[in-house]
Amino acid sequence: MNTLPSAERHDFPAGDGVPLQLTRYQGGAKGPVLLVHGAGVWSGMFMLPTVRENFVQHLVRHGYDTWLLDWRASVELPLRQFTLDEAARHDMPAAVRLVREHSGADSVQAVVHCAGSATFFMAMAAGLLPDVQSVVASQVALHHIVPPSTQLKAMLRLPDVLDITRDYLTPDEDPSSPLFQAAFGAFVDLWRHECDSTVCRRLTFMYGQLFRHARINRETHDRLDEQFGPCNMLTFRHLAQMARSGYAVGFDHGREENLRRYGRERPPSYLRAEHLKRPITFVSGEQNGTYMPASTELTYEWLREENGASYYRRKVLAGYGHLDTFMGSTASQDTYPVIRDALEAMA
Repeated sequence: MNTLPSAERHDFPAGDGVPLQLTRYQGGAKGPVLLVHGAGVWSGMFMLPTVRENFVQHLVRHGYDTWLLDWRASVELPLRQFTLDEAARHDMPAAVRLVREHSGADSVQAVVHCAGSATFFMAMAAGLLPDVQSVVASQVALHHIVPPSTQLKAMLRLPDVLDITRDYLTPDEDPSSPLFQAAFGAFVDLWRHECDSTVCRRLTFMYGQLFRHARINRETHDRLDEQFGPCNMLTFRHLAQMARSGYAVGFDHGREENLRRYGRERPPSYLRAEHLKRPITFVSGEQNGTYMPASTELTYEWLREENGASYYRRKVLAGYGHLDTFMGSTASQDTYPVIRDALEAMA
């Protein structure tokens, strides 16, 4: 296994004062490249100890100044209720600013995943990230096309119903709420699954199928509880709203609050292309069970129509799902080079 240089940790505030973390592994003169995780997970998803070479080791080995962001969705930070609007407005600009300050670079490249990608693109579309040179978007960007089971939960407004009594959902055991968690586990265990892990089954209920089981090794699967944790209900509600819309929109606070916040009855769309005229590569797993490959296809085609084809590329990873593109046992051979090639082509 490749060794990493010493970690350089930076604790810093978001624009609204929420404490965040950046961890730097200085691999060389390429970059800096910022890695942004999804919701209910943490930056450790990029540096698994259970695979031969993880994504951070891969980037460092190829000379990248690699920065891992733990934004307010990270399970390594205190749980808080937030909309993706807040994270887009306050977390992403602050992180890019700190990376530039400490690296001395004029611009930053980024690899962004799932809800972290959606949030990063919301920030870019709002014109808040002018210093981002190029982006690799993993699985989703501004269009949100989900599997039928996820769409059904969104249409039934399940997160809104749960929000009446629950602040969060978590896939692992929860000593603070043992009765609910036992019932949650018993419920998901009723359905047919590829494995016998209740943690994995809860994850599938929360997010859809996150990976192809054949793509991850046993040790990674047995240690899923080290990567995943609570995801707050307000974020689930916002993600469900975007699943219903089919694209990124501001959080719907209700008519009166929308009028106060937005000056309109309905939340505004983030489908604004003028700030996205920069090199972007969209990557989707062919068998993604969380965000359908059509998600990146729609954003890709929309941007090509709005800004011209020269800025944008798209790759579909055959035989891969949603998160196994980073956590898969052979991802270092199959998917990391695709992402690295995109970074180098856009540098």
